[in-house]
Amino acid sequence: MVDAVFSGILLGTTGHALVSVTPFQHPYAFCACAVGFCHALAGLVESIACEDRCTTCFKRLTCSCIEIMTLPMLNIEFYLKSDQSSPLALGHGLFVVPLAFDLLTKVSPNAETEDISTRTLKDLTILGNIVSLLFLAANENNAVYGMMVLAAFIAKYGAMFMENIISGTGECTGLLGYSLLFGLVPMALKTGYHILIS
Repeated sequence: MVDAVFSGILLGTTGHALVSVTPFQHPYAFCACAVGFCHALAGLVESIACEDRCTTCFKRLTCSCIEIMTLPMLNIEFYLKSDQSSPLALGHGLFVVPLAFDLLTKVSPNAETEDISTRTLKDLTILGNIVSLLFLAANENNAVYGMMVLAAFIAKYGAMFMENIISGTGECTGLLGYSLLFGLVPMALKTGYHILIS
């Protein structure tokens, strides 16, 4: 039932972000928010309604998408609106390679075991995008981007840390991190690089 609460929080923040972000002006950010919304909805359905095979499989797929797609799509959006770093934007599109490998692993017949090379590629992609957003936050002197870096770090590494300390808390910590990340998206897109770190 605790998972349902955190999935509900994520559903609320991604829903607010979807309403605030227009798909024509910010297509990459809108796509990232839509992925987060689908993951929250899948988590809510799984924890409240049922835990059948179809729901669990769909949640595993959305889990891969939110983990690998979210930050690169947001990075593409932020880098495109940056005057200094816009040529680097489409380099973040390389996330499709680890995403494809991860999704193929999840739908394979022996999907219970995750390939170590796929996990390494996925971890390197996530870490690279966190570092990239940190670089942009420092380069643009933008506090909102910095808070998004912290939220992404909590969603990935804070969740792993909490899972090692107290079993069963990792997923809730990850959902909380993603909720914070998506909650900051409208503010980051609205203010751009005008919010400066004082």
